Amino acid sequence: MYSLTISFGPAGTLWAFLFKEEQKAGEAYNLYVDHKLGRGESGILIMNDDFGQTCAIPFADINGITCEDLDLVEAARIYRSLAEERLKIKLQAAAKTDPLIGPAINNRGPGVLTPMGGFRQ
Repeated sequence: MYSLTISFGPAGTLWAFLFKEEQKAGEAYNLYVDHKLGRGESGILIMNDDFGQTCAIPFADINGITCEDLDLVEAARIYRSLAEERLKIKLQAAAKTDPLIGPAINNRGPGVLTPMGGFRQ
């Protein structure tokens, strides 16, 4: 699955389009790139995605286009989340050895509280 996001207009409005195959997403992307490089036609980008969205945007109004392979985006999110979790573990270990933070972490009182101070009748 591929996502093609177009930023256009003075406010940078974003429209996202979904494609099942890279080729169709790439065709729209290449139309824009060819136009910007002066090799394509001037006028309007007209396209439709695989899920019923259709657009007609003047090339002059387009600020930029992003084409993404959503499977790779998903993998990147997983790796980024794993890196964040590793960072949290390293941070906790560093905090325990820090001269100011370590004692505060280790001095939290008894692990188990007993009612009435453990008094038995």
